[in-house]
Amino acid sequence: MKFIASLILLFSVQAFAETSDPFDQFIGNYVIEGKPRVKEVGTNYCLLYSFGGLEAMSVKIGDAKFESHRVDFKSIYKFSRHSVMNYETRNDRDTAGSFAVTYGGEGWASNVRGTWSIGNKDGVRIRLKLTERGATVSLDDETFRSGKLKKACYYEADLVKVAQ
Repeated sequence: MKFIASLILLFSVQAFAETSDPFDQFIGNYVIEGKPRVKEVGTNYCLLYSFGGLEAMSVKIGDAKFESHRVDFKSIYKFSRHSVMNYETRNDRDTAGSFAVTYGGEGWASNVRGTWSIGNKDGVRIRLKLTERGATVSLDDETFRSGKLKKACYYEADLVKVAQ
C-alpha cells in the first residue's frame, strides 16, 4: 500500500513539475480585440514589434536555446518573436550582465529580460493576464540611466482566444 501511495505522489509531483511554467496556461492563438494601446515616456520611438498595428498573437513552446516559450506577434507591418527565457550572466568584475526571469501564478505570467551595468538597465517585460474574454498582453520597454528612467514605451492589448 505504501508503494502505491508513493507512486501516486511521485506521478503527481512529476505532472506538476512539467506544467509549472506560468506561460503554459496561455498557449494558443489570439486575435486583438479593439485597438492596441501605446504610451510613450521621454521618446517618440515606440515601435517594438510594430505593436500599434497588432492584429494577432500566439504563445507556443519555445524551440531556441534557453527559450521556454515564445510569443509571436503579427502586426499589419510584420511578424515578430519575443523569446521567454531564464538566464543570468555577469562579467568578471560583476559590474555588468544580462538576465531573463519568468514568474507568475494562476491567471498570470510575466517575463523580464535585459542588460545592466552599474546604475543602468535596459529591459523588456511581457505580462499576460487571463480575462473573462481571453487575455491581456502588456509590454514595458524601459531604459534607466544613472538609476533614473530615461525613456520608456508601454504597450497593452486585449486578446480573444481563437481555435487552434
